[in-house]
Amino acid sequence: MNGSCVSLAVYRGVLARRGVPAVILIGLFARIPIAAAPVVLTLHVVLDLGHGYGLAGLLGAAFAVGAAVGAPLVGRTVDRVGLRPVVAVTTVASTAFWVVAPRLEYSALLPAALLAGLLSLPVFSVTRQALAAMLTPELRRPGFSLDSMAVEMSFAVGPAAGIALYTATSAATTLTAVAGLVLVAGAALFVLDPPVRDPELTRTLAVGERAERPRLRSWLSRPVVALLLVTSAATVTVSGTDTALSAVMTSWDAVPHLGLVFAVWCMASLVGGFVFGAMKDRPSPLLVLLLLAGTALPVSLAGSWPVLALLVVPTGLFCAPLMAGTAEALTHATPATVRGLVLGVHASALTLGDAFGAPLTGVAVDRFGAQWGFAAVGAAGLVLAALALLVGGWRVPAAAAPASGGRSSSSSSSEPAVPAPRAESADALA
Repeated sequence: MNGSCVSLAVYRGVLARRGVPAVILIGLFARIPIAAAPVVLTLHVVLDLGHGYGLAGLLGAAFAVGAAVGAPLVGRTVDRVGLRPVVAVTTVASTAFWVVAPRLEYSALLPAALLAGLLSLPVFSVTRQALAAMLTPELRRPGFSLDSMAVEMSFAVGPAAGIALYTATSAATTLTAVAGLVLVAGAALFVLDPPVRDPELTRTLAVGERAERPRLRSWLSRPVVALLLVTSAATVTVSGTDTALSAVMTSWDAVPHLGLVFAVWCMASLVGGFVFGAMKDRPSPLLVLLLLAGTALPVSLAGSWPVLALLVVPTGLFCAPLMAGTAEALTHATPATVRGLVLGVHASALTLGDAFGAPLTGVAVDRFGAQWGFAAVGAAGLVLAALALLVGGWRVPAAAAPASGGRSSSSSSSEPAVPAPRAESADALA
């Protein structure tokens, strides 16, 4: 790629911002136990409690539903009262759940998981909200790309570490370790207390002025809904590919090489995220989704694990860019005064897509064979891309809404104000 398309200097600009490296590192660390816990919980339900994978999946679904419902509510609370009170409550709740989880019977564990999801530590949305507040609009893409790369590293380490510790010790020891790591991560986030509001909005609140809270219909436009569809489609495709890789490698009796295939896939995502963050032009998230879903289809043609490892590289290249691109586009398209809510909804869209992708792949694998899983998730991604295109059109919104007083939340002119919100009280979020 030539220098006119890619500039690595933007990463120096991101990392030179005070507090940004700490936010990214805390986000990376905090996601490791989050990535490990579901795998360990599944093993606990199946091996320790003696239930089937169906009930283990139901438990995971309960946690996911709680998280999907809770993320926007927690994000809205961050918008209202700030970060520290939310981090304090969710850290205590999450730590308590992971301590008691291995000591509960399934009948009590199921509702506890739902509640724990509702009050889970909002690492994903808070990290992105802090980066959006700390970075100028032109630095958000590389900032979000670094965060997406950190997610890849966390999910490469977390499940493997969780399984290793569970195998060597017990579910109680492993989930207590998860609780300890969540507590440390929450405490670090509480102490750091990164800004979650744009500077202009912070100044407005500091002098006692009331920030305008836009009503739902003023920012939940068709293009924003399309962005959320693209977000869910991303994790449908990624989680489905994850499941399909496991199914195919198992059918080939090549499980010992599964870790290597996953490592290749993760490395491709890291490379894609790095290049995406350095790009000067902003590719449409819809285009990135089409590339992600389209490259998943030919993976089903692989006949051996080395070929499979090669064919997942193109798919991997678009994983981190799509996660970063949807978050960046939403921060440009919505008001800063509801950014916590918006990024909470973004987290919910990711969670729902993740919860849908694996079962979809499982059905395809059971009915048609292991390699059809890739075709199923690729087709699902393309269908959701078409739906997003129908809802919002091809262009992703790039204009930011006002932070307060009808002005842009950033001093940059690249985020012009949107029209004033409508007056219908029924649409008010606050």
